[in-house]
Amino acid sequence: MAALAALFVGWRAFEFLTDDAYIDFRYASNAFLGRGLVWNPAPFRPVEGYTSFLWVEILRWVWRLTGVEPPAAANPLSFLCGCGTVLVIDRMVGRMVLPGAHARSRLALLVLVLLGTLLNRTFLASLSSGLETALFNFLFTAWVYVAATSSRERGPYWALRLTTLATLATLARPDALVALVATLALLVATGGRVERRRAWQLLPLGLVVVHLFWRHATYGDWLPNTYYAKNVRPWPESGVRYAASFALEYALWVWLTLVGAGGLATTFRRWRVVGARPLEEALPLATVISVLAAHWGYYTFVIGGDHFEYRVYSHLVPLLFVSAAWAATRITARPAVAFALVLTFVATSLPIPWLHWSLTHERRTREETHIMIVPVAGEFPLAVRPLVARWDALQAWLISHHVCMRHQEHKVFHDTTAASLPTRAEGTRVPWAGHPVLPAYTVGLLGWVFPNVAVIDLFGLNDRVVARGPPRSRGSEDRLMAHDRIAPSGYEACFRANVVVIGHDVHVTGRASPLTNAEIRACESRRWY
Repeated sequence: MAALAALFVGWRAFEFLTDDAYIDFRYASNAFLGRGLVWNPAPFRPVEGYTSFLWVEILRWVWRLTGVEPPAAANPLSFLCGCGTVLVIDRMVGRMVLPGAHARSRLALLVLVLLGTLLNRTFLASLSSGLETALFNFLFTAWVYVAATSSRERGPYWALRLTTLATLATLARPDALVALVATLALLVATGGRVERRRAWQLLPLGLVVVHLFWRHATYGDWLPNTYYAKNVRPWPESGVRYAASFALEYALWVWLTLVGAGGLATTFRRWRVVGARPLEEALPLATVISVLAAHWGYYTFVIGGDHFEYRVYSHLVPLLFVSAAWAATRITARPAVAFALVLTFVATSLPIPWLHWSLTHERRTREETHIMIVPVAGEFPLAVRPLVARWDALQAWLISHHVCMRHQEHKVFHDTTAASLPTRAEGTRVPWAGHPVLPAYTVGLLGWVFPNVAVIDLFGLNDRVVARGPPRSRGSEDRLMAHDRIAPSGYEACFRANVVVIGHDVHVTGRASPLTNAEIRACESRRWY
């Protein structure tokens, strides 16, 4: 209960919304209005510009059942998902096998694990934003917990829990497909084989298949449009910097030392013990580690990180502290020493992120936060300044390429943009009749404020033509994360855009002739490249 109270305080301190979250909100709005899960209503071609089918559906049904609109519902729902993650972590530590005297210090270790998690900036930032991050993190962490359960501890419904969590995580974000594949492998290769009379426990996996074919039938693609818009080409030059920045910021060199030593100690003991746990018992944990490594490697070496701070690493935060507690109990037989080792990791993970927060959290204007690169090395003692200076250099490169952009920048951008636009009630007064069209680069808030206006996404997240165009960058140095696609010449003009937003004023100009359904379809089907 104390942990959940602390979670609430941290959630409130970091609570914010991003412009991109309103993309999900617009899809939920169109579904709510009976137009389907589309960005622009027909006759515009359906496109899957949202990342999370499950998140959009949750927002839609909460709206329908309670009347609470997505911008108001998203962050409280994310907080509840954060509570779920904390409870899963509690169960992980509660069921961890602790040797010797360490069993009596389980509560102390749990306190340290929760302390490290709840003081972690990345974890706290993941609890809001309006995106599906907290939902995915909860489901993925729960899947890790269930998948890592040894065959001796699995109950009769283990396979149902495993398949349900893998399915929900995949519907929450497509990159959880790696967990789905691992689920199938575990069910086949371990004691998790399902008896015929319990084969119904595999039924949740069918939802992923159904959704996959529904996606192709609805949008004409096997993957979301966002994949094509963002995945220009592998970008390890960015991803390695992104991973190094995360490692330096949260002192993962301490974690690597602990886990490495703990792993070696465990391996050495098993070699000396007759009847050590067979491969089948070690397979679940090995599978989970492989899934986490594959997920990390995909975002690190292929995608190159993420636009939103350390969002794609945020699910790792509580697992890092849990594994540190496990490792410390394998390194030493003395509980006090193990406690000190975990406390060292917690303490060293705090200075850089929280000093950066202290220097940036009161910035409130767009001018103060645009491409917000804030060095912190000068605030540290001389002995550690070179190490922190390296982190500063990594952050400068990443943020200048629109990677790892910090929470405060996204918060201020949303707040200033929202304050400069009309309300949704005012924007709804623009009718769909005549097919009003508004081209824009940052389309989230605009798409929400003007539900009856066709918004052309010039960065391509919600536009099939732009998403498949050639990148504007020539190499790594001029590439920008999630902003590397641009509309082809003449694409905007093809739709005869007639909506202009100047501050709170909206101007809809008449056209010499109506924009017809046939014209719209011709613009979207034309060969532009």
